Amino acid sequence: MKFQFKYRVAWVDTDALGIMHFSNYFRLCERTEQELMNYLGIENEGTFFPRVDAHCTYKSPLKFNDLVNVYMWVKEIGKSHITFSYEIINELDEKTVARCQIVVVPVDSNMKKSILKEEIVEKMKQFMDE
Repeated sequence: MKFQFKYRVAWVDTDALGIMHFSNYFRLCERTEQELMNYLGIENEGTFFPRVDAHCTYKSPLKFNDLVNVYMWVKEIGKSHITFSYEIINELDEKTVARCQIVVVPVDSNMKKSILKEEIVEKMKQFMDE
């Protein structure tokens, strides 16, 4: 199952040409991740998830006021990492504009690496890539 988040490209997301700046695709992924965590009822509570790897393949530009659907799913869950995948689709023409992937690791408030809590793993499994 994929998690879906809808977003409208704002002025602040764009560059001088009115095109969404490449770095804002990662912000959009993080917003989607935040919504997924809220949906699953996962709060920090001493566990934080810094990014250790992130990449994005851009296929088509987004412009100011474009409405997009971001689809997110869990590609992989390890003992101490989660790999999230994203597909960003322009609602206007239903074309994929970007595919992104982000790897996060659980750490405590002292930035010490930790093992994923079983309750987080169980909640995330419903969004595993099939």
